[in-house]
Amino acid sequence: MMKKSIVLLTIIAVAISLVGCGNKEAASSLADPTFTVNKNTPSWQIDKSTADLDWYINFDWFAQTWGNDTATKYITEDTGVNITYLSGADDKLNTMLASGDLPDIITIDGSSPIIKDANKFAIPLDVLAEKYDPYFIESAAKPETLKFFTQEDGHIYGYPNFSTTSEDYNNGGTYGNQAFMVRKDIYEKLGSPDMTTPEGFLAALEAVQQLNMQDEMGKPIIPFGTSDFNEGSEKNGVFNKTLADFIGVPILTEDDEFYDRFTDEDFQKWLKAIVNARQKGLTDRDMITMTKDDKDARLTNGTYFVYFASDVIGETNSMTVWANENPDKQYIAVDGPSSTIGRQPMLTGTSIEGWTLTFISKNCKNPQKAMELVTYLVSEYGDTVMNFGKEGETYTMVDGKPVLNADLLEFKQTDPAGFETKVGLTTHLWLADSALLSRQMGIDQFPKSLQQAKQWTSEHIVPQFEIASLDTYLSKESARNREKINQEWSKTIAKILNAQSDSEVDQYMAEFVQYRQNNGYDKLVEERNNQIKSNIERLK
Repeated sequence: MMKKSIVLLTIIAVAISLVGCGNKEAASSLADPTFTVNKNTPSWQIDKSTADLDWYINFDWFAQTWGNDTATKYITEDTGVNITYLSGADDKLNTMLASGDLPDIITIDGSSPIIKDANKFAIPLDVLAEKYDPYFIESAAKPETLKFFTQEDGHIYGYPNFSTTSEDYNNGGTYGNQAFMVRKDIYEKLGSPDMTTPEGFLAALEAVQQLNMQDEMGKPIIPFGTSDFNEGSEKNGVFNKTLADFIGVPILTEDDEFYDRFTDEDFQKWLKAIVNARQKGLTDRDMITMTKDDKDARLTNGTYFVYFASDVIGETNSMTVWANENPDKQYIAVDGPSSTIGRQPMLTGTSIEGWTLTFISKNCKNPQKAMELVTYLVSEYGDTVMNFGKEGETYTMVDGKPVLNADLLEFKQTDPAGFETKVGLTTHLWLADSALLSRQMGIDQFPKSLQQAKQWTSEHIVPQFEIASLDTYLSKESARNREKINQEWSKTIAKILNAQSDSEVDQYMAEFVQYRQNNGYDKLVEERNNQIKSNIERLK
């Protein structure tokens, strides 16, 4: 056993030394800057050269272009960098990584296991910053974010968008993205019922059913619906995270270890209340199988009384269409399912790990200009250009904050899709600082149809930094088991929602718990606890 340990330690040491060598080689192969760098001045202000770079976004739905909207024109004018956007999914990215034929800049979902191998395909940003743009470390990037993303080898490979630090939370203006929304006209017709308890929730849905109302297409109003199960930010509607967040189920034990939220008694009580609603015909019968298009059509036609949303911003277009045509019937957020034992809601706000990570690849044609662009977009100045444009042309300063011209603000809030295509401000997301935008623009950053809901979330969000990147660095074995367990939960929640009794729910839950136990759950929890401990240490 000791021999095996020594061999393993030797392999690890060699691997670390090779990574270190790789990074030293990357640094030594970088061309010298074409100007004199200054840690107090961003290099894009000094360097007036130009470059054409490819920027790959690892989402196959991404379809924006660069240079046809106001935001990117201003960015190119300032930095001299012109971008060709590329997009795809993991299979395309894996092919590029295997072939070594990489684009200049790469953006990946921050939870992707691919980022564990960043040292193989990316030049460390700290190395690039030291050589070309020390302003990145000194002033542009957030110190707490840099600390969190510093890897064991001492390097920072990728920088996130939407990274929200403890300082950001202290400064206010942060918003959540989950909401329990009701059609305002029906809600008021019922006398604004209290739906925070299982009993009140069911009574309100039954009262809606008794109204026998129809939507805009002449179809019966559906008392209760949720985010679709197959797409969006949370699989299985709201039954992975959102319901638990609303009723305040802990994410950690008192000893700062991973807490099993699915088996929590309060969670089970509310789950059974929703099952009861399904048994009474009070929910969308296609809840489990409907597509995003099905759900969008229901929202566009005002079909739901209650819409329980795991991703409010994901409903921008359909909610906007409905609200524009039916301002007195728009969806508003109200207090929804709440703890039956006195816990407070703990909705998810943006966290320190953000959403995506952006890397400069080892194949980058012009790492100097790529680093300048990253510094520019991460800085407060560049982020302001990205979100507001140029002072005097697209915005003015009012009380120390940028304010979009009235016509642009109206365009953004009433036609988000058109605004994205033609103007682009606040829509190029990949190195955006959502917390800064919130402080600058407040609630006006959101479409009018979502402003009330987003404002409601601000009073209920709780930082959850301890579980940041919880499953990103799992071992291959635990990552496989996690995927199997997630798939089993999807099957289980589908069976539970179609259960005919509480005892059936209990049976399906017991089978799920046993399945987890048979598929590496203890090891998965152990690795999650290690990540939680690491996060707590990094955040000290």
